[in-house]
Amino acid sequence: MGSDRSLWTGNLFSLVGRLQDAAKDAEAIARAQDLRFARDTLFSNALGARIDQQRIVAAGHSYGANTILLASGAQVEREGRHFSLRDQRVRAAIAISSPPFSGQAEQRRILGAVTVPSLHITATEDIIQIPGYDSGAQDRVDVFDAVGSQRKWLAVFAGGSHSMHRPRRHRRRHAQPAGEGGDAVAGPGFRAHGHRCRCRRPQPQR
Repeated sequence: MGSDRSLWTGNLFSLVGRLQDAAKDAEAIARAQDLRFARDTLFSNALGARIDQQRIVAAGHSYGANTILLASGAQVEREGRHFSLRDQRVRAAIAISSPPFSGQAEQRRILGAVTVPSLHITATEDIIQIPGYDSGAQDRVDVFDAVGSQRKWLAVFAGGSHSMHRPRRHRRRHAQPAGEGGDAVAGPGFRAHGHRCRCRRPQPQR
């Protein structure tokens, strides 16, 4: 079983340890397996019969974005071995504030195998800082650049933070500096309130 809401509950002083554990290989693999299990379960019941399985889009934020990229074809190398958690049912991906894959120096070797259409969403202040781990906003753009698909789009909000995509109820509970905000992202037709956004597509390869 992958990371769940228990990551954010419990003793505050052990939160950093829980976050670090969530970034480990075993948890990343478990999250991708959780995603596959959820789809298997959904498609095996009556509701699943009403869903067009040829048009499945998977979306995730932060660690969840890494999970979506794994399900979309990212190939990770560990101890000289490559492994893939690709799920062919995922036909497009939405990666929100995706950190680089931990311990992987060459992101292009990992993400070059992601060939499904993808939308990447981040912000100019999308910075991750926890004890023992720092990831600057440029890392989110580097992930986008490393993805192999020519059908990919990058949306960058001016301002905002790594948690700017939380639903409004969470933003009220966890105060953020003035200028941060934006509705939760629900898909390609997302809305942004109070933020300018610049978008770009990959340049055609010659």
